[in-house]
Amino acid sequence: MTGRNGLARRAPAPLKIGRLTIAASRPTVIIAEAACEHNGRLPAAKRLAQAAKDAGAEIVKFQLHLPDEEMLPGSIKFWAGSMDDVLKRVNLSIDAHRKLKRYCEQIGIQYLCTAYCAAGVDVLEELGVPAFKIGSGEMTNLPMIRHVARIAARKRKPVLVSTGMSTMEEIAQTAAVLKAEGASFMLLNCTSEYPPQYPHINLGLLPVLRRRFGVLVGHSDHSPENYTAFAAVALGAKVIEKHFTLSRARRGPDWLVSIEPEELKALVDGVKKIDAALGNEKHLYPAERIVRRWAHHSVVSLRDIARGSAITPEAIGVKRPGWGIPAKQLEALYGRVARRDIPTNALVRWNDVQ
Repeated sequence: MTGRNGLARRAPAPLKIGRLTIAASRPTVIIAEAACEHNGRLPAAKRLAQAAKDAGAEIVKFQLHLPDEEMLPGSIKFWAGSMDDVLKRVNLSIDAHRKLKRYCEQIGIQYLCTAYCAAGVDVLEELGVPAFKIGSGEMTNLPMIRHVARIAARKRKPVLVSTGMSTMEEIAQTAAVLKAEGASFMLLNCTSEYPPQYPHINLGLLPVLRRRFGVLVGHSDHSPENYTAFAAVALGAKVIEKHFTLSRARRGPDWLVSIEPEELKALVDGVKKIDAALGNEKHLYPAERIVRRWAHHSVVSLRDIARGSAITPEAIGVKRPGWGIPAKQLEALYGRVARRDIPTNALVRWNDVQ
């Protein structure tokens, strides 16, 4: 990787999540964010995991809530009731998460989960998660970040940090704690609007975050479409986290910003194609050589040229196909003498002139 000054810039260190490797040189990893779209039902959570696997996602991520540890009772109100009551209704038990993780292992998709308090982090560590995901709401909770960082550093597990509803100064503070504790981490660009306005998504922050903090970057997307996720890959995101539901018609907690299985499949397919298209070296490929032969231009006669006459600018020009004297050598023929009669609209050959 080369910087603007031409000096080599070290690529961010790779991260390992179970058997997955996230690296600048590796394909982008798709996280299907199932969150609590199972509405507290383990069978539905398993169906989400299977659907994510079938769509091609490498990771399916859920949420673990411990409302009594996360918030003051009844302090946050929504149209559907207090937030702690809502979370209790849609939450899976710890035992259900243990069974869900085992199920994900059986079907071959990586289980991941977000905790929203230090106690939740301890639960996930006991369950054996291979990485820790920090949501935007917890990014400035530096005591929790330090707790996560110490476990992550000791167990050599990476930390994925979403950066929604934060300032660059706050991101820097969080990054400093993670680095001070020796934790490996990556930053996910995120806008905590549901759904976000497109001018607020700021995909241009991806290279900014990568340069400033020297880490891998990703994009946690709350838009109801795939466009910004595709663009994020082109801008260097090595993880795409996308909210996912079996059906928006079921009106789960995040249905408004979630895509359905066929859309997730399209996301995975599109990201693979974009990854494949991101090379930065210019090559002349075999199929291009075939097209080049007819698509390029050659020197041709624009009128009859008699044997022994001088080649003038008015007598020759350039036209397709490209298997004669290349067009770029047109002027090299001026003043040469024709060795034979050259009819109008003929490719001019070097042995036609002297």
